[in-house]
Amino acid sequence: MNKWTLIVPGGGVGSRMGANRPKQYLEIAGKPILIYTLEALDQHFHQPKFIVAMAPEWMDYMLPFLQDAGLNERCTLVAGGKERYDSVKNALKEVSTPWVGVHDAVRPFVSQETIERLCEHIKHHAAVIPVVGLKESLRKKTFGGTEAVDRSTYMNVQTPQCFHVPLLKSAYELPFNETVTDDASLVEQLGVAIQTVLGNDENIKITTPVDLVLATHLIQTQ
Repeated sequence: MNKWTLIVPGGGVGSRMGANRPKQYLEIAGKPILIYTLEALDQHFHQPKFIVAMAPEWMDYMLPFLQDAGLNERCTLVAGGKERYDSVKNALKEVSTPWVGVHDAVRPFVSQETIERLCEHIKHHAAVIPVVGLKESLRKKTFGGTEAVDRSTYMNVQTPQCFHVPLLKSAYELPFNETVTDDASLVEQLGVAIQTVLGNDENIKITTPVDLVLATHLIQTQ
């Protein structure tokens, strides 16, 4: 039995994309980005269970694509909430496996190597996330302007963020806080250390029109 359930919050509106629909439903080569994401996860996690939190008005649109991808029997659709926090909390009610990963709906390029590192570390740690180093110089806003900081002490955080299920469910009993931007930062409020593994540079979050151009190129050249 596969030990994994993967939660994919897909209820966002994607305002920075400036498109006529939420970014996760934008189609590349006739298929929504969300489906490319689910297919990548399905391949790398070897047929996990999926719980996708989404706006109810998009469920009928997604069903034929899930059917074509062979994912409909292992994919449960639940209503997304006002915030990402609400969507993940709703999805967690459906989780019964030992391990859970939470992955952005618009990250279709996570690699097999990244997933293998997460799967190995989750055996020994209750919270594991993928990260990559910064490549550009970094500055911090100050009262008087800005100042340079050492980029080697910072990391870009990716998904899937992976947890032992009781831990993540406990974290989502904490009240919503706008300063919490991901699952790891919520779990950290319980005093649990977050382990990191190396992610992959291609594992971008498709947020802007430029990201969409890059994603289209990557999909067409795969």
